[in-house]
Amino acid sequence: MILRIAALAALLVGGVVADDDASRAKLMGSWELTDAGKDSQTWTFQAKDAHGDVIHVTNAGAQKTLMEFDCDSFGHDCVVKDNGKTAKVSLYYNGPKLIQMETRGPLICKRAFVITGEGDTMDLVLEIFAPSPKTETFHFRRVSAAAH
Repeated sequence: MILRIAALAALLVGGVVADDDASRAKLMGSWELTDAGKDSQTWTFQAKDAHGDVIHVTNAGAQKTLMEFDCDSFGHDCVVKDNGKTAKVSLYYNGPKLIQMETRGPLICKRAFVITGEGDTMDLVLEIFAPSPKTETFHFRRVSAAAH
C-alpha cells in the first residue's frame, strides 16, 4: 500500500515538473510590449544550456539595449548593468514563472514573467518594494521569427 502511494506521488510530481518544463520553454524567445507607442520595449530570453539552467536575458528599448546578461536560474546573484547603472539580479523559477529580483542603488524590485493564453502572450508583473512600493502589470506578445 505504501509503495503504491509513493509511486502515485512520484507520477504526480513528475507530471507537474514536466508541465513546468514545457511552460518554461515557452518563455524562450522575444516579447514586445503591446500598446507601447514610443515607449516600446522588448524582452528576450535564450537558454544557454540544454536544461535552461543558464539564461541570456536582454531588455531593449526603442533606441538602445537597457540590460543584457547571462545568469543561472537558481537564485544566485549576477552583477549587471541596467540602463548604464550597476545592479545585482537573480533569476529563479516559481513553477512556470520566471522571477527576476533586482537591486540597483535604492531600487529593489521583482519582475515575474508569466506566459499567458496559448503561449503567444506574456505578462510582466513588476513589483517595486523600495523606495516607494508599487505594482504594475505589462502585457507582451511574442515576436515572430520573421520580425527579427
